[in-house]
Amino acid sequence: MRQVEISTPSILQDQLWPAYVSLGLLTMWMPYVWPIAYVCGALLIVMFIRKRIIRTLSNEVSFSIRQKEDLLFIDDETSCIVRIDGYERIIALGVPLLIRLEGNERMVFEDGSQAYDTRIEQDIHHVSVSAVKRGPASIHMCVMRVTLPFYLGTLFFTDEEMDMPSWVVLPTITKSPITESRMIRMGDRIVKHSPLNDPLMIQSAKRYEKEPAKQIDWVATSKVGHVQAKVFERQNLDTFTISLDLSGPLGNGLHAQYEDLIQQTAYWVSYLIKEDCKVELLINRLDKNNQVDRVTLGEGRKQLRLILVRLAMIHESNAFVASSRFTSYVSRHKQPHAELIHINHAVLLKSSG
Repeated sequence: MRQVEISTPSILQDQLWPAYVSLGLLTMWMPYVWPIAYVCGALLIVMFIRKRIIRTLSNEVSFSIRQKEDLLFIDDETSCIVRIDGYERIIALGVPLLIRLEGNERMVFEDGSQAYDTRIEQDIHHVSVSAVKRGPASIHMCVMRVTLPFYLGTLFFTDEEMDMPSWVVLPTITKSPITESRMIRMGDRIVKHSPLNDPLMIQSAKRYEKEPAKQIDWVATSKVGHVQAKVFERQNLDTFTISLDLSGPLGNGLHAQYEDLIQQTAYWVSYLIKEDCKVELLINRLDKNNQVDRVTLGEGRKQLRLILVRLAMIHESNAFVASSRFTSYVSRHKQPHAELIHINHAVLLKSSG
C-alpha cells in the first residue's frame, strides 16, 4: 500500500488553523495590532495552497521499480528501472524530485555504496547495481522525496506492498588455482584417463561440427575426404557425485575458507555439465526438512542453474553435519555407479602446498 508522509514547518501545522483564524478575527478591529490579522490571513492562504499541492501530488504521483535479471554472478552488473507516474505534474509545479535506494551488503550501486541518492530528471530512470558477494541480494528500501517550493515542506512516498528488486548472486565458475585438478576431475577411480572421452569407447565418426580439435578422427577424415569427429559411447563413468564438506580440519564447524570450497564446487559442476555429464551434489548442511542437503542426479543447463542457486544460498548460520557422519551418509546414499569427487578442507591443503 502506497504511503505519503509529510514534513511540515512548525508554523504551518494543520492544528494551528483555529488559532490563526481566532487571532485574525480578534486583532482585525484593534488599533495598532491589526497588521497581525493580515499576517494570520497570509499564513492561512499559504496553508490552503500548500494543502492543495499536497493533495494533487498524493493523488497523481506514484512510482514503481523493476529489475532486468534474477540471477547474477559475483562482479556482474545489472540495472533497475525506476518509473515515475504523474511526472508531468512534477514538471508543471517545478519542484525537485529525488529518490533514495538502500540495498544489503551483497550489492552496491554505481558509486560503490549500499545507498543511492539522486535527483530524477525523467519519468524513467536507470540505476546500475553490481553484485559483490555470493548469496541473496536485494534493495530493501525505496523512498521518493518531493520538496515543495518556498520551504513549504517535503513529501516522502513509500510503498510497502511493492515488489522490491532481488537477486541471487551465484558463486563464480572460473577455475581456481588448485593443484592436482585432474585427479579431482577423475574422482576415486583407478583408471586415470578421462571418462568423458574414453579412447576405448569410440563408437563411430560423424561430420565435424566445431568440436574440440582433439576429437577429430583423422583416420575417418582421410577415408571420406572431409573432416570427421569421434563419437564416444556414453557410459556410467559419465555420472558423478560431488560431495561438498564445508567443515573445518577437525571435522566440525564451518571452515574459515568455506567460500573457496563453494567456488571450487561451482567450477567442477560447471565443467562436468558442459562435458555432458550427469551430476548430483550432496552438501553437509541440513535443509528445511532437517535432512542432508542434496540435489538429485541431473544434467544440462537446468541442473547447473539448480546447483549454483543451491550453492548461493549456503549461509554461515545454517546447521552443518560433522564430517564423519556426512562421509558415512554419502557412501550409503550416492548413486551406485557414480564416481565420487570429494571437495573438503584437504583440497585447500593441496592448493597451499
